[in-house]
Amino acid sequence: MNAASDILIIGGGVIGLAIAVELKLRDFSVTVISRDYQQASTLAAAGMLAPQAEAIPASPMLELCLSSRSLYSEWISKIEQLTGVATGYWPCGILAPVYLNPESTELRQPEQTSTALWLDKDTIHLYQAGLGSDVVGGWWYPEDAQVDNRALAKALRLAAQELGVNLRESVEVEAIEQQNRLVSRLRTSIGELQADHYVLATGAWSNQLLPLPVRPIKGQMLLVQVPEGNRQSLPLQRVLFGSETYLVPRRDGRILIGATSEDVGWHPHNTPAGMHTLLGRAMRLYPQLQDWSIQECWWGFRPTTPDELPILGISPCENLTLATGHYRNGILLAPVTAKLLADLIAQQKSDPLLRHFRYDRFYNKTSSAKDSFMLSPALSSTPTQTCLLKELPQIDQITIAGRTFNSRLMTGTGKYSSIEMMQQSIAASGSQIVTVAVRRVQTKAPGHEGLAEALDWTKLWMLPNTAGCTTAEEAVRVARLGREMAKLLGQEDNNFVKLEVIPDAKYLLPDPIGTLQAAEQLVKEGFAVLPYINADPLLAKRLEEVGCVTVMPLGSPIGSGQGIKNAANIQIIIEEATVPVVVDAGIGTPSEAAYAMELGADALLINSAIALAQNPVAMGKAMGMAAEAGRLAYRAGRIPLKAYASASSPLTGTVN
Repeated sequence: MNAASDILIIGGGVIGLAIAVELKLRDFSVTVISRDYQQASTLAAAGMLAPQAEAIPASPMLELCLSSRSLYSEWISKIEQLTGVATGYWPCGILAPVYLNPESTELRQPEQTSTALWLDKDTIHLYQAGLGSDVVGGWWYPEDAQVDNRALAKALRLAAQELGVNLRESVEVEAIEQQNRLVSRLRTSIGELQADHYVLATGAWSNQLLPLPVRPIKGQMLLVQVPEGNRQSLPLQRVLFGSETYLVPRRDGRILIGATSEDVGWHPHNTPAGMHTLLGRAMRLYPQLQDWSIQECWWGFRPTTPDELPILGISPCENLTLATGHYRNGILLAPVTAKLLADLIAQQKSDPLLRHFRYDRFYNKTSSAKDSFMLSPALSSTPTQTCLLKELPQIDQITIAGRTFNSRLMTGTGKYSSIEMMQQSIAASGSQIVTVAVRRVQTKAPGHEGLAEALDWTKLWMLPNTAGCTTAEEAVRVARLGREMAKLLGQEDNNFVKLEVIPDAKYLLPDPIGTLQAAEQLVKEGFAVLPYINADPLLAKRLEEVGCVTVMPLGSPIGSGQGIKNAANIQIIIEEATVPVVVDAGIGTPSEAAYAMELGADALLINSAIALAQNPVAMGKAMGMAAEAGRLAYRAGRIPLKAYASASSPLTGTVN
């Protein structure tokens, strides 16, 4: 185990480095680990500090951006004094030309007009010579600015080194291990790392480590060089923020042209189409650059969220802080992100502005008190009790392969006496994930006719399973059928499969070798694989390593109702796993379901115990309640086991 520092920051881009420098200045020991510094979106930016030119509407986001812009001059001076490296900070203002008449919709009246100035056609062409002939006017934003993003990244790295931050390159984080809402360690390519507190600042790669709704938006850029004869008096003195393009002049005669915005996943490289688009827009805005030499072109991945706002502050883990999803404004927001998060970590002081950028705004939109535990009106609580209770979310959600569910009970669809009984039992259980045997539905086996159409798949998530498959090859084929079945029922993006490879007809025990072989193939084909296995810790770890999104150890043989017969092995699997552990098969009663959750399992899958009960609907409800109670008990923490009695009433102050 490698002991890291007080603070361990994952991500070596401008956000991670800015936070590291700020925390180091507050006397923390800090380590920054980075997989590949050259991949950071910092290097693909233009360095505009443009909250007004971006036309961000009046909102907490505009407040955050304006606050950061106001910090920039002093922040840059501090960095440059520490390192002696110029960052290219240039409060040159930004000019935003438009092509349509003022009465058109393209003319955007700024939300903050105190410093913005409208320039008509004659004025803007006098103010900046060489603009395209169809520019009819534009806005002048004198307080917007720019910085050389690459120089800033270099200066931040040097500042971190000068201050004593431990920078570790070429370190890939394989998993963030969690236990009881705490990060316990990082598993990395150089071994295990530990710290008192962690910061996730990995940009577009964040959701590879946590289920955060951050995805990459590719941006292509290029750079042209002003000819030698024009260097004495630069033809372009200020940033031009045009329609879908911008030109950013540097003092040395380079002009950056950017940027495309492409939702193409992780597809890399510059493309002819991208370059053609950029050059066409740039030459329309500033025609004379058509004769200047192209010096460089590059691309990068901006980290964006569904609402295009960053994710800042607390996380589900008490010792993990989030700093990701900055999209187009990472360079601009570096100073304020560093300041607010350093305050949060060092002083436990959360700026009210941070509440608008919480991670859980995407997951629990209907709750106004996202972190409060619902109390019965008959109960009152002291401040201490309230503090403890607020640590438990109202809905203890589970996330599997990036999809979040409110219930930790999964149910099956087989063995019910009727379709109606199955429908009512699943509804009573509160289950949101329902597994369906693909082969039996496809072949209309007895009890499965019309089953797929009997449930409302707009409210339930289908988990196709490969029940009945005896070989890996067979399971892969059936999994593909299951994916198509989910699409036909309206779940176009459903790539889940419960993998079962069971050649043993008597005891129905899964084949470990066949399961591993099938899992490897299905992961390669883009499936989210949930493998059903014996309670084998080594196999569970191997399946996790090949990319399975859960492991599903059996408690006892399928349908046996024997309960949890292998608790020791299940506990080892839970302790070692970094993916959800779902106890599947053998549970017969709610007490056994609660016990499995008390062991630390993340979820349960129960079919026979509900379907074959004398009252399946009541049993479904009981199992749902047991899963919830067991989970809550696990998180509450049981009392220590003792070999002797301990009175629950105090021995002092008794009446004689």
